[in-house]
Amino acid sequence: MSEIVRVGRGERTASEILSDLDDGRRVIIEVELLGRTIELSIRKRESTYYCDTPMKLMRYDSRDGMRTCLERYRLAKRDGGES
Repeated sequence: MSEIVRVGRGERTASEILSDLDDGRRVIIEVELLGRTIELSIRKRESTYYCDTPMKLMRYDSRDGMRTCLERYRLAKRDGGES
């Protein structure tokens, strides 16, 4: 089983998360939603990136697609330092 990295929303940049995925790690991002904490599992298998949420599985065929997801949903802070 791969190593798991646990972080809070916006604690790491998209580049840091993508590097973890490329190194074979799974990243669990804890997000507050409606007063509850949920976990999103970000992972990579072969050349496909996945974001597992409690309600939906999102799949991306490129690193740029995964980066866009991480930034769009504010799961990662932007590489420039914004969250």
